[in-house]
Parts: sequence; structure tokens; C-alpha cells
Amino acid sequence: MKREFIRCLAGAAAGVLLAGSSAIAADLTPVPPPAPVFTWTGFELGAHVGGGSDRTRVNLYDLYDFSDSYNSTGAFGGLHVGFNYQLMGPLVIGVQGEYNFAGLTGSSSAFPLNYVSTSVREFGSADARIGVAFDHLLVYAIGGFAYGDIRNAINFQGAESVASPLFGYPVNRFFAANRYGFDVGGGLEYNFWGNWTARVEYRYYDFGTRGFADAGFASGVGALAPFVSIAIPNHTSQETMQTGRVGLTYKFAWPSTPVVAKY
Repeated sequence: MKREFIRCLAGAAAGVLLAGSSAIAADLTPVPPPAPVFTWTGFELGAHVGGGSDRTRVNLYDLYDFSDSYNSTGAFGGLHVGFNYQLMGPLVIGVQGEYNFAGLTGSSSAFPLNYVSTSVREFGSADARIGVAFDHLLVYAIGGFAYGDIRNAINFQGAESVASPLFGYPVNRFFAANRYGFDVGGGLEYNFWGNWTARVEYRYYDFGTRGFADAGFASGVGALAPFVSIAIPNHTSQETMQTGRVGLTYKFAWPSTPVVAKY
């Protein structure tokens, strides 16, 4: 009887020891680190290319009451740099600056002018962005201050009845100016690998209306050139532009937010 009691006691003690060893071994098993949560917060630098259409409306005054509208089209490309910050939840805010080389050109002709033409050489903007993140996809709106290097040319041939050798027609005048206004638009940006994102975006620009005064100048050719002053009538030029683009962006020092385990 006594032996049986001792044997049962020893078996129970061994079971307790084995159970405790298993629990301790389980506690000592390394737990894998939690997976980081994706975030849009970080600095960014990228490049983009696209196409655009600039709309010019020219109005002449004084000598003629004339107006004409025409489009200038072409390609452009540039760089963008910015910073995004993802707030609690899916809301993302940010700032962005960009610069573009451009080759948008167009022209039109209508009496009394042989042609009017426009060339957009470069443009850029300083913008704010706000968007909603769906994990790796960002849907955003963008807008801010915009500028453009826009150049207009006017060719005035003169009347057929005027003797060209006497008065020195035709007359070519060039009006170049930095134009300032605003831009608004929107786009989609997707994180496809690591710190790299791709975007597609639409933008509308309004550079306003600017007036140009032409005081006239000697025609430069013809028998009466020293005595004749020829001027393009005073005029205004209104410029708006629409663009579409695709871009590739790299996010610098993209911080990851770890998942905190709850016990």
C-alpha cells in the first residue's frame, strides 16, 4: 500500500514537471516581428512626361477690331519633388513643386493678320495635394500656383493695294512674357514595388489675360522706311492649357508603422 502511494506520487510529480517544461519551452519560442503597415508619408522625387493643348485667344484694338482663338499642342517632360504625410486613417496631405520643358506650338491666320502664333517653352507649378489612400493606391486632387514661358508672334502683311517696296511690309512682331496663374487637377498614384510609385494625372492651367502695347517702329526697308512707323495694334492674349501625364516617383526614407500586438 505504501509502495503504491509512493509510486503514484512520483508519477504525479513527473507529470507536473513535464507540463511545466512544455509551458516554459513554449514561452521561450521566438515570436516573429509584426508586419509593417504601408504608409504614404515621406519625401519624393520623380520624373514625368505628357502632352498638352494650350488655348490662345487674341484680341486686337485701335486700328482693327479683331479676335481669334486657336490651339497649340505638343509634348512636355519634367521633374517633380514633394512631401506627403498620411494622417490617421486614409487621409493624405502633401506639397509638390514641378518644372517642365515644353514644345507646344500653334498658329492661326485671319484678316488683317497673316498669322498669329503661340509657343509654350516651359511651365511649372507649386501645389498642394490632398488624397484618400486605399492601401497602395492613392486617389488625389492637386492645385496651386502656376507659371509659364509663353511667346506670341504676329505677322502683319499689310494691304495688297499698298506698295510693299515703299512701306516695307510685312511686319513681324514677337511678344514674350512669363505668365502667372493657377492650376487644378487630379490623379491616381500606385505603389507597385518597394519605394517606387507610378502615377497618371490630368491638370488644367489658367494663365489669365495680358495686354501688350506696341509703340511702333521704322519699317526698316523700302524707300520711305526712315519716315514710316509701323505698329501692330495694341492687343491682349488669354492663355489656358490642359495636360495629361504619366510619371514615376521614388519615396525617400519611407517610414513603416509596425503593428503593435495586444495582449
